[in-house]
Amino acid sequence: MPYVVCDIDEGLRPSEVTVEVRDIDDRPEFLRVHRDFVKKFESSYYLPIGVVYHDRDKELYLIELPHEADSGAIRLWVPSSSVFEPGQPQETVVT
Repeated sequence: MPYVVCDIDEGLRPSEVTVEVRDIDDRPEFLRVHRDFVKKFESSYYLPIGVVYHDRDKELYLIELPHEADSGAIRLWVPSSSVFEPGQPQETVVT
């Protein structure tokens, strides 16, 4: 399952967190999700997402959030460096 890096803060209830995901223009999108939905890998937090499109030339992903953000956004472009898929080999450039 793919994930996007995020920052978290307290939610409206103890069972929730507010998640912040930044797009390619560094604009934040906020959504509230169940606390257990967000995963921690090493020292960063990640939100599970759907991948709509991967533009390898521009090193971008069009992702779909698990539900609508506070702004109304459901899809956004993020840099490839923001997307993580555990258990999948990381892409490397062979020269």
